[in-house]
Amino acid sequence: MLTLDVIAAKNPGVATILTFNAFLLDVRLFGMLRVFPASPHIEPRLKALPDALRSVGADVVCLQEVFRKPHRAFLIDNLSVDYPHAAGLRQKGLPLGCGLLTLSRYPILSSRIREFRAAVFEERIAVRMGMLESAIDLPGLGRARVINLHLSAGGLNSHPESAKAEALRVKQIAEILQAAEEPGPDITVLAGDFNCGPHTSAGNYHQVIDAGYQDAFTSESPRPEGEMTWDPGNPLITGEMNRSLPPQRIDHLFLRRRGAEGLGAGPARVVLNERRVVLEDGTRVPISDHYGLAAELERFPAKTGHSDVIRRGR
Repeated sequence: MLTLDVIAAKNPGVATILTFNAFLLDVRLFGMLRVFPASPHIEPRLKALPDALRSVGADVVCLQEVFRKPHRAFLIDNLSVDYPHAAGLRQKGLPLGCGLLTLSRYPILSSRIREFRAAVFEERIAVRMGMLESAIDLPGLGRARVINLHLSAGGLNSHPESAKAEALRVKQIAEILQAAEEPGPDITVLAGDFNCGPHTSAGNYHQVIDAGYQDAFTSESPRPEGEMTWDPGNPLITGEMNRSLPPQRIDHLFLRRRGAEGLGAGPARVVLNERRVVLEDGTRVPISDHYGLAAELERFPAKTGHSDVIRRGR
């Protein structure tokens, strides 16, 4: 087994970040009243999740929609060898918190959950949409502020691309950007389910880009096949409105560094899109209704002048 020291020595100045919406959603008030439709096949997908996450080989894993404490504890326990550091096990809020969990090979120096001040009614009573901010010591890169987040899709009765949903996300993104400006590490990574992208609710997406963040996804083609993290052909997607949405990239890894030293991100790749979960009837389904996104952060020598460069190629 590789120790953390060996891993750091093999990959000096490089860290891989993974974001993945795990879709472990079963939200009930008082254990009975279901607020959102439950995710299908939660138990077999949960059991398959540790091996799936290990297969990516990321150094930091940012998970969304892991709401129940037993589910978070299961993942932390089963991944403790690979990821001995975790943030988000204990979450406040009635009843299930933000559903965010961050796992790391390297020490998490501090962490805190921030609930969004801007939220729709049903998300206030059942869950607490927000962000999980962690300071992580990445060998060869230094301390990084990793903000694991989940923006609203607009609630039960709003289309994700409606003016109402987009206006709500404008406020939530502003809260994230404000948190990222507070004193702390020079490196900031925003990772999570943004429910927007370059092809959908583009105004929300460009709000992040215009704030000086680099999208780790490097492709310049308009809608390349295989680059989407939301696919209406995924059998786990339920509801007519969800199935009517086009393929889109709504899960993101954004990077910003204050200072002159070179730091780049990329090339991001879509992961965890295989149908690796076998159900009792023999049907195979993916781990989640989202696919994951992974990218490398790498420091470039200052003399190369590659500050804010995206590494291209796969």
